[in-house]
Amino acid sequence: MLIWLLSDYDHRKHLAFKGLLGRFSAAYPDVHAEFAVKSRRSLWESLFAHLRDPKRNPLADVIEIPQNWTELFARLGLLSELSSGLEALAQRRYPEFVLKELCRTEDTRAYSAPWWLEAPALYYRPQALKGAVQDPEKELASWEGFRAALDRIRPPSRKDNYRALSVPGSSGSVSVFDVLPRVWGRRGGLFSDDFNRATFNREETLGGVEDWLELAVHGKIELFSGDRLENGQQPADDCAFMISGRKLPGAARQGLKLLPYPGYPSGGGLLLVHNLGVSASTRDHGSAAAFVAWAMEPRNAASFAESFGAFPCLKPAFEERLREERETGVYRRLFSAPELMPNIMVYPTAELLLERVLWNLSLKIARNDYEREDLTREMIMAQGEADYLLSLY
Repeated sequence: MLIWLLSDYDHRKHLAFKGLLGRFSAAYPDVHAEFAVKSRRSLWESLFAHLRDPKRNPLADVIEIPQNWTELFARLGLLSELSSGLEALAQRRYPEFVLKELCRTEDTRAYSAPWWLEAPALYYRPQALKGAVQDPEKELASWEGFRAALDRIRPPSRKDNYRALSVPGSSGSVSVFDVLPRVWGRRGGLFSDDFNRATFNREETLGGVEDWLELAVHGKIELFSGDRLENGQQPADDCAFMISGRKLPGAARQGLKLLPYPGYPSGGGLLLVHNLGVSASTRDHGSAAAFVAWAMEPRNAASFAESFGAFPCLKPAFEERLREERETGVYRRLFSAPELMPNIMVYPTAELLLERVLWNLSLKIARNDYEREDLTREMIMAQGEADYLLSLY
């Protein structure tokens, strides 16, 4: 049995999965299981390569996918229906906000199982805010207050590598997962509420993207550099703020405190959910489904997600983690009115269109060749492509 695991900037995820798979093999000695790591891009390409030539491009038996890819690849016939044989799905043992997108078009059928999730939030170091922010909870609740605080932060003496803001993750361009929480905060999005037209060029969407690009233009985040560090383990005194979807290792020891993502009136935010699916072409559906069911057991789901600072999706494990979390009040606000990316056929491709826009604009910023008109032009072209995609479905 082969499992495709999504790559991650935090190597602890891969180590945790290796341990998880070892325990599964001990429990199921007759099943030979191995895994390979795929980036989002290579996973996308592998799935479509299978559609073009299934014999030469076989799928793994179990595949980790972003939750909002489920509808597309289920409709394309690549994923098996799971709810009839998976207790956690059959009994809907997940928070309602997870089920809302998982079963957007189906009342009883599900083609992937929610596994773990992350909730972007704002970490800050109180010592670094002295003289710049008097009331963090109030002043940092809005994006405007957060942005003003970034301008007021002054680096300690003899700290050449100090940055006001750090974003754990892979180095490179501004990404979709950077800008979407801000786009949602402005009440923008990639499609209209009825999903009849693309809204890349809508004022709220453009404004959310521009908010993040502006940070790069003014040097608040650094592109194509080591600013985004593996595991988010940048020392606390090397930054004032960190935006992360994961619980940072050693946050309490470093004196970091947590607030909701700036700019959400409800105090909620955008959640990123990751699922496990079983290939429709697997030759051993029983073993693949057994692994997914085993991974969804509360102890296994909790230990895996917690090992790299994420939350398990399984409801009993999720609620237990929430009760035990030191910043439980903040996380309860984040999960009080959460939003997820739509699980509709066209949305994953729209994300790729936006990713291309952000790559092009990030290159321009890095070369000091960016103008506001570049954003408008790129988003108009992306909107045209997204509208064409909508016309095909």
